[in-house]
Formats: sequence, structure tokens, C-alpha cells
Amino acid sequence: MGDTLDHANGDATTEPTLDIDRHLKYWKMCLQAPLPNHYLSNEGVRMTLAYFIVNSIRILTPTPSPTSTTPPKPPLIPPSDHRRLRQWVLSHQQPGGGFAPSSTLLSPPTTTITTTTTTANNPINPDPSAPTSLANLPATLFALQLLALLADEGEEERAFEGVDRVQTLRWLRRLQRADGSFGEAVSWMPGKEAWLVGGGYDMRYCYIAVAVRWMLRGEEGEGEGVGDLDVRGLERYILGSQTYDGGFAGSSKEEPHAGYAYCAIAALSLLDRPLTNSTALHPNKILHSGIRNMPALLHWLASRQFVYLEPPSNPDDDDEDEDNFLLPSRLADLSLTPPSTTHVACNGRCNKVADTCYTWWVGAALANLGHADLVDWRGSRRFLLDKMAHRIGGFSKHPGGPPDVYHGCFGLAALAVMGEPGLAEFDSALAVPVATVRVIEKARDALVAAGRGEGRGRGEELVKGAVDMGLAMRGGKPAWLSAVGGNWWN
Repeated sequence: MGDTLDHANGDATTEPTLDIDRHLKYWKMCLQAPLPNHYLSNEGVRMTLAYFIVNSIRILTPTPSPTSTTPPKPPLIPPSDHRRLRQWVLSHQQPGGGFAPSSTLLSPPTTTITTTTTTANNPINPDPSAPTSLANLPATLFALQLLALLADEGEEERAFEGVDRVQTLRWLRRLQRADGSFGEAVSWMPGKEAWLVGGGYDMRYCYIAVAVRWMLRGEEGEGEGVGDLDVRGLERYILGSQTYDGGFAGSSKEEPHAGYAYCAIAALSLLDRPLTNSTALHPNKILHSGIRNMPALLHWLASRQFVYLEPPSNPDDDDEDEDNFLLPSRLADLSLTPPSTTHVACNGRCNKVADTCYTWWVGAALANLGHADLVDWRGSRRFLLDKMAHRIGGFSKHPGGPPDVYHGCFGLAALAVMGEPGLAEFDSALAVPVATVRVIEKARDALVAAGRGEGRGRGEELVKGAVDMGLAMRGGKPAWLSAVGGNWWN
């Protein structure tokens, strides 16, 4: 049963409820059974699909508070499956850094890099033994998120165990172009003695690069020769992509898009986000002093909301672009605050139709800017639960459509950002539960400490001591030590 709310206009509306058990059944089916055949075209992005499924389960099964009197439910993903899924994720890690997006792409590499040439814009020495990489940015982000989402309780520090942090950060630097933007993947071009960055100019890659950097990079001066991105160049690229009407696009001359706006805002927020205690409120200088026209951005994002209209009931009309937004009869009646008794949808661009995921992209973007008050949360919630939630669980892209894992995940994420009861507290910049962000912080600190030798075990200390003693007795390096590069234990 829903709750009955009395509105100022005297109407009584029964608010819809989120059937958590039904949604969990849907996600359990997605996790354990083969996905429907229309996912065959997504075979090359299995890591992405896994993130949508596991993240959704985590949103629906928050960690009980210490004062909770409700007995916890059995985990939908048992610890044994945690280990198996983690091994699957780690099997996609590439020797040159980063992760491949699908098991079907993993094959014995045949091409190796044979040069250490550097360029002025990208002064990184490639590893002569590193194979041609199958890694790309989205797969790397989703792999790291999955490892944190699958961490066992009490083992949070080991969530990134097995991740080659240094190589991945070096690989990340190679993906940045001279103008500050990022591509999706990088390959070494024999004969041209240069890295080829592929993937187009896409604000999503900028966001993903910053998110990976935040999850893996320690404090300045960590002494591992990792280096950093061209942060100032990246800021200039992102800030320079704001359009005349306040939105963000691939460049200032293109059509703005809500997904790009979210990525631009989230990337800027993560560039100025502390590494520890990061889920607490903190001032963000880059966001609030760098964006050229903040009022126009807020207006553009808030304007993505509209009162949803039912499409015409014509069975022969398959046009997805049929208008389903309410236009006022007079321009003077235009308002950014729709009546709270209606269903409020969001679109990604001007004059486009409703889509579940844009409630997330728009709502989370405004939340990252500290202006969640500009979202009609009640109307948005009603739209998601009344129009987009499917009877078998999950959410569809359009009203009346089948559920899918992408829109299912971000439908839940939007509700979590709204503070939906029964869902996990959600981080609107990293797109995982807040509890998972705390896991990432601990896992990163453990990797950094291991890189500095702080996590070295007693056996490694004995080996290092024996090598030091041998060097002192011989007065020089033995041949085998020179062959592996000297101080191999660091």
C-alpha cells in the first residue's frame, strides 16, 4: 500500500512504493541466469553489465546500521561467489595497465612494444616487455568499482589486492591528449614511435579517467615515479566545453547533453575531492569558481524536467520520438517547478522524450553542484515507480518497454540519490553506495602502503636482508639481480 499525501490544492494522491523484494528477484535472475538474446550485441562489454548488476544488488541491500533491530537478510551474492567474481575481474587486467572489457577479448598477445621513445607531450617510458593492450577506460573503471563492491566484510583493505596500480596509472597518462582530453584506449604504433589514442572526444572518458585517478592515486610525493595527469589541461578542456545555453557537450560548439553535463560536473568535483573522509561535505573550488556560467548551467539542468504526458494509444505508432512533454498554452505560464501531483520526467536534450536514465544524470548532476533542491523529487519518484518500474522488477528505458540492466541500475541510483527508504546511501559522483566509497579509500591506502614497502611481510624482509648481505660481501650486484633490474623488492 502506498502513503496518502494531502497537497496544497486539496488533492489526495497515493504515493507508489518500491517493491524491493521484486527488484531483487529481477537482479538475482540477471546475475545467475543467461541474459536475454538482445544482450548479444553487448558481449564485448561484459564488465559493464557486471557493474550494473552487482551495483544494483548493493543499492537494494544496504549494510544494516549498528542500531538496527531488523535481522539481516542472507546475502544475494555469497562470499564464495565474491571470490569467484573477483578472480574473473582480475583475469581481465592487462600487463600494460588497465582492464579489458570482456572475456571474449582475452587471447595470447602477439605484439610487444620494443622501444622506449618518449614525446614532449607524453613523457612516459613504455615498458619494453608490455604487450599490446586490450584495456579501455570504461572497463577499467567498472573493474575497480566491482572489486570494491565485492569486498568481503572485514577485508576492505584487500579489495584492490592484485591490481597493478602503478602500471594502470601510467597507462592512464598515455590516454590523455595534448589538449587535456582523454581517449578510450591507446596503442603503440611501431614505425611511428608514438602512442595512438583512440575513442573520439567524449566527456565520458574525461570523467572516467578522473574517477580511476581518484580511486588509485595516493598523496603527492609517493615516490613511485607514477607522475600525474595534466590536471590543468583537463580542467581547461572540460570548462571550455560549456555551451552558449549553459550545458556541456564534447565542445562549446556542439549540442549540450545531460549525460555530458553530469560527466563534466562529476569530473571537476573529483579533481578537488579529498582522498580520505571523502563522503563528508567539503568545499569544491574548481566547481564553484571555474564554471564560466553557473546560473545558466543550473537553469539548463533544471529545464530538463517536464510534466510527463501519456503517449497516444495508437498500436500502429512505433515512433519513440512522439512528444510526451507538456508545453504551456502561453509562454508566461512556463515554470521550472511543475505541480507536485504530476509525474515529472527528464530528457537528455531539448525537446526529447522521457527516459529513465536522465532522472539519474540530471538529478545526480544537480546533487553534485549542491542544488538538489532544483529537482522535483516527488514527481520524479512517482514517474519512475508508476511509469518505468516493470512488473517483473527493474526499470525500462521508456514507459511500457522491457526492463534492462542499464536503465534498471540508474533507475535505482536515481531513487537512492533521492534518499529512497530501504536503499543504500549513494555517492552521486562515483556512482556506487557510500559504503563502497569507504571501501575504495581503504583499498587504495593499502595499495599505496604496499608500493612503499609498508605492507612487506617477514619473509620478504628476510630475502631483502640476504640480498643486502650478499652485495656487501661481493662488493657488487650479482648477474641475476642486474637482470631483474636491481632493487626488485621496491
